[in-house]
Amino acid sequence: MAVVIHEQELEVDVAEELEPYLDAFPKYRVRGNKLQSCSPFRAENKPSFAVNMEDGTWIDSGAYDEDWRKGNFVKLLSFLMGVTYDEARDYLLEKYRTIFSDMDNFKLDIWLPEIDKPYRTVSKEELEPFMYRNPYLTNRGITEKVQRAFKIGYDRDKQAIVICWFDKHGEIINLKFRSIRDKRFWYLDDGQPIKQHIFGLHFIFKLNLKRVFAVESETDALYLWSHGIPAIAFGSASMSKQQEKVLLNSPIEELVIATDNDNAGYRFRKDLEKRLMGKLDLSLMPIPYGLKDVNDIAPNRLKEATEKVERLTPSFL
Repeated sequence: MAVVIHEQELEVDVAEELEPYLDAFPKYRVRGNKLQSCSPFRAENKPSFAVNMEDGTWIDSGAYDEDWRKGNFVKLLSFLMGVTYDEARDYLLEKYRTIFSDMDNFKLDIWLPEIDKPYRTVSKEELEPFMYRNPYLTNRGITEKVQRAFKIGYDRDKQAIVICWFDKHGEIINLKFRSIRDKRFWYLDDGQPIKQHIFGLHFIFKLNLKRVFAVESETDALYLWSHGIPAIAFGSASMSKQQEKVLLNSPIEELVIATDNDNAGYRFRKDLEKRLMGKLDLSLMPIPYGLKDVNDIAPNRLKEATEKVERLTPSFL
């Protein structure tokens, strides 16, 4: 069966697309044409989640939010990739869209991205409904000062932290909503693509900083900023071509890689090394054994951890 995207049937290799993210599926196993696991969206001990490996549709039978009880492959992939729904859709269209050889019988009815899409920014009025505070990030070691600087808010109706994504000039281009009850997150339906920007980079430009730590999640970056350590986040365990371009045109001269301590984080680190070696001075900050990411490092150990960086050279590749 095919995955239907934007009224097109694409022969998507669902197993191949899920493989880099299998760590997100606790206790997973594949039975026939289904991947069964604990839900990637919330904590649970008994598997109640299943993905159809033929068409990518999924069901989370233990979900308490009807919007997340079932869905298509684009929604699942956007969650796993850490990007907007539109970005996940565009990724699949670009990778799997068929190139027809019989042009005489070819009817051009496929969807194509808008080239001149207006540059969308988020106004102060749009932020007003979320001008509340919740202790979720404070409990994760992120100071009030940093939360205010990054315009962190809270959606009381959806019970979600609201994280502003900025362009390099400091304009808000999208909002990320992070549930405080589980692992779910989502973005504005009409916001700018996340992978065209880098979280925290506007402060790097503003302060003209040369040495910066690079992490995956916004929370990790905010945690480092809370301890006086400049940081940027890519929003997931990957760097787009546009993010690479923006990064190389920033004031950054030395990038300290501090990706997550898991398989996806290791692959991301190697990709950053391969693409940035020779263009920036690169260093590695190993995450202490037994910890997943920067935010797991206790405050009294963070300074020591950030000082124990290893300079990377081409011989490491």
